[in-house]
Formats: sequence, C-alpha cells, structure tokens
Amino acid sequence: MIELKIEKINESQIKLILTQADLSERNIKLEDLTIPSEKTQELFHDIMETALEEYDFISENTPLMVEAVPVGLDSIMIIVTKIDSKSQESIGAKILSQQKDLRRFKRKSLVFQEGESDKNSDILIYSFAKLDDVIDFSLRIADTYHDASSLYKLYDRYFIVLQIKQDGDENKAEELELILGEYGQKHISVQLSKYYLIEHGETIIENKAITLLSKCFTC
Repeated sequence: MIELKIEKINESQIKLILTQADLSERNIKLEDLTIPSEKTQELFHDIMETALEEYDFISENTPLMVEAVPVGLDSIMIIVTKIDSKSQESIGAKILSQQKDLRRFKRKSLVFQEGESDKNSDILIYSFAKLDDVIDFSLRIADTYHDASSLYKLYDRYFIVLQIKQDGDENKAEELELILGEYGQKHISVQLSKYYLIEHGETIIENKAITLLSKCFTC
C-alpha cells in the first residue's frame, strides 16, 4: 500500500498530493473521488489516521471540508479543513489565498458541472511529442471518428481530448486506444484534466480537431 505523504498547513488544514500511480495502486480512478464509495472512504480513513499519527490532527466530532484540486494532468491535491463556527469564514479565505492560481480553474469546473457535462460520454486524453504525430493520428482515424475533439499545447507537448460515447461500440473505443498508444501517451482522462488543460495550456483547436487536421493535411 502506498505511503501517504501528508503536509500540515496549519492547525485546521492538511494536504497531500496523489499521483495516478498512487490511485491505481488502490484501484481508484480520479473520478471516483467525487463519488462516495468503500474505496474512497478507506482512502479518507487512511488519510485521517496518518494525519492523527504524524501531526496529532484530531478530527473526531469536527465537521470537515474535503477538496480535490488538480495540480497537473496526472496528480491531484487533497485538502482537508476542519470547520467550526468561529473559524469557518477565515479558513475559507485562507484556502482561497493559498490556491490563488487555481481559483479560476475551480470556477470553470463548477460551470462545467452545472451545464456543460455530457453525462452520456467519456473522454480520452493523450499527449504527443510532435504536432506531426497528432496530424498522422488524425489522418488515420478521420474516416471512423466523428465525435468532439480538442487540441491543446502544454509543457511542449500536444494534447488531444476525444469525446467517447458511452453507448457506442466498445470494440471501436478499444481500437481507438490501440491506435492512440502507437502515437502518444495516455493521461488521466476525466473532465477535470480537460479543464486543467483549458486553464493552463494553449488552446490550438477548440472543437472538431480531428476533422480540421485531417482536412488541412490530406494529400
């Protein structure tokens, strides 16, 4: 089991960063953190137990606020805050000040949850070392892929985000991932990751990236 490396911010707050490897070892997906389950409850129990042992962070009979904030495409920061009637407002202010560069991102996430989510679809996120690789991939799947797609640039890599219908052909989705694996590297594929790209990366093609690239570079 992974060792939880927790940092104490103050008497009311702790934080830790979980990577994709950390979550995979517990058989947890990033999106699972938004839905109460036995696995996430076990993770939270371990977090609080470790915090108690290392920092005497006592949370019994105290309301807790738990935030999950992406700090990269493959990692997420968990912030746990003890809330009481005297410090609720001041603690909230501290959280915002400490997460200054993430406030806009979190507002966008909220907007997405309210109105932009397609509940009948998933996404795939892959990065490519060169734009030529993205173009070659687009040309290869243009005739069979017709759903939404976006292209971003971050950390000198190109990121393609593909929308996958949940009620679609599973074999086609598997074939798509096999082809993607020939050209690029897979990342945590959830909407939060997409919004990290929107917030911190450069949007090259906002929609229909596969269609536009294949049309522009068809011989």
